[in-house]
Amino acid sequence: MQLLRDIILNTRVPLIIDDFPIDWECFKGSLHDWCERFDKEAAGAPAFELMSMTDCSTPQWERKRTRVNMSMQKFLRDYGYLEDDQTHWAAYQYKRAHEVPVSCLKGIDFSCFGFAEHQNDFTFWLGSEQANTPCHYDTFGVNIVVQVYGSKSWLLFPPDTPLQSTRVPYEESSVYCLDNFYAPAGDKLPRLMEYSNQAHQCTLRAGDVLIVPRHWWHYVEATETSLSVNYWVPLKEDMDLALDEFLVKHIVESFVKGETEQTKQYLLNPNQLEDISATPSELFAQFQQAVQSAESGEHKRKTWETDYLTQSNFRELIKKVPLTVRPMEVMPKEEYKLLLESNSKRLQAAETETVAASSAPISSTLELLISSMCAPRTIAGMKREFFRRLRQGDGGV
Repeated sequence: MQLLRDIILNTRVPLIIDDFPIDWECFKGSLHDWCERFDKEAAGAPAFELMSMTDCSTPQWERKRTRVNMSMQKFLRDYGYLEDDQTHWAAYQYKRAHEVPVSCLKGIDFSCFGFAEHQNDFTFWLGSEQANTPCHYDTFGVNIVVQVYGSKSWLLFPPDTPLQSTRVPYEESSVYCLDNFYAPAGDKLPRLMEYSNQAHQCTLRAGDVLIVPRHWWHYVEATETSLSVNYWVPLKEDMDLALDEFLVKHIVESFVKGETEQTKQYLLNPNQLEDISATPSELFAQFQQAVQSAESGEHKRKTWETDYLTQSNFRELIKKVPLTVRPMEVMPKEEYKLLLESNSKRLQAAETETVAASSAPISSTLELLISSMCAPRTIAGMKREFFRRLRQGDGGV
């Protein structure tokens, strides 16, 4: 599927591919069948995230969620359909292939999109209705998202949209946004409406595929019990961003060392807590290796060029491919307004209940300082200065 690969690598806006002919063996049958196989083969009950739906005055960060082990069958029984009195949503998401039983990933192959070298580097996202990922963009790659069961709403914005970026909580390869699209406060709506000319929205249904171009912001929420699989296509132009990520990691970890567990859990996403470097020299060794890789151009994974076609040639390709490929367009302003107002009602409903307020373990000023030091343009300036000095011979790597 070279035609499709060329389309994926050259699109400048998100693409929807309707009813893609996926023929992956593990998904033959229902979601119940897939979950039943999972339970039979798994070594133990998987750890689900539970999130209180009323804890929504800020984005529903991973640090706010609790972990509960339950079988897939119990998940379907208790969260497969959210009743009116349901208090939490549940999710088993961001799970790599090695975390899933073999029969539950049998046949998955992204060569049907033109990427045979995926090396099983794909990720599973299972969640109940309202399970969501706070707005962010991925540092690396073009994202291919296959909706297998259920449906999900995607709200996307171009890279130049002036959303409020933050690296707190820090997660390698994700730049989060402070704007709360799950339950925006009423007084925030006018500012969020300033992005109406850049907002793109779609609801993926079973069999649909979404292509998310590099660095597009996205807020994702399940509109019913949903399972999707995604693959980030590694790009050549992203390789030097590994240096940026090491700089961010060094800055954030400098504020973590010696601090309380509460502070660590606030500043770092849960999946980063076990990845704190023991010493600055250990972190520098990783940075040194990344610099050498960037200068030599040598990388272990196959990486791809992007933007090598003119837009006229790109449009011709879409006409030639034997699939329904739809470039997403800006959503109507009134629909965007209705979406924000509808989600804002969640916060209004939560405020009528007694929700335990949790104060941040660090001051808001310190959080602003960390985010400012880790802002992409700040890091890019540091990297430019580093290489300027390196070329002048001020030091060796």
